[in-house]
Amino acid sequence: MFNKYKKGEYGYMDSYKKSKLIITLIFAAMISFIIITMLFMFGTTQRVMVIFAILLVLPFSKFLIGYLMCMRFNPIDKKKYERISSETKDCPGNLLYDVVITRTEGMKFYQSMYICNSRIYAYVEDKKFAENKRSYESWIKECISGTKFSYSIKIFDDFDEYIKKVNSVSSANDKDVKIDKHIVERILVTCV
Repeated sequence: MFNKYKKGEYGYMDSYKKSKLIITLIFAAMISFIIITMLFMFGTTQRVMVIFAILLVLPFSKFLIGYLMCMRFNPIDKKKYERISSETKDCPGNLLYDVVITRTEGMKFYQSMYICNSRIYAYVEDKKFAENKRSYESWIKECISGTKFSYSIKIFDDFDEYIKKVNSVSSANDKDVKIDKHIVERILVTCV
């Protein structure tokens, strides 16, 4: 709605959080306005208009939960983004940012993800990365499991190592480019 970035673009997460917060505040203001108006006009909330306030609580809750769930995810900082952009200009493939993969168990946030030539490299800034590394990999595997394609998945918490791996990927042929685009679409479908 208010989000000017597409999924996978740098800045998407900040824009997503802002849009959820703005909509949440609008609903909160509407609910408050209805209740205050009823109290001011009638001296009580025991009128039919309270039903409108009650009905507005559902969408308010939906947007509030969307904001609260993503509030903890911080995108890659601008300097790292600029470094990735400048150093990977000649790299073929698909470079994604602010990727939040959702499943029933929760959400995993990947600051950057690179998909090319049957490889997926992801960069994660997580303090508990060492103990969660396998789960980060398994979430991506689960995400692409419905396809018949096999991808090698490697997750990094060292930014320099991530850049080095992305730069080491060779050019893909036309068939692999189509497959990579399909995998990108599969990943983005499961994202917030």
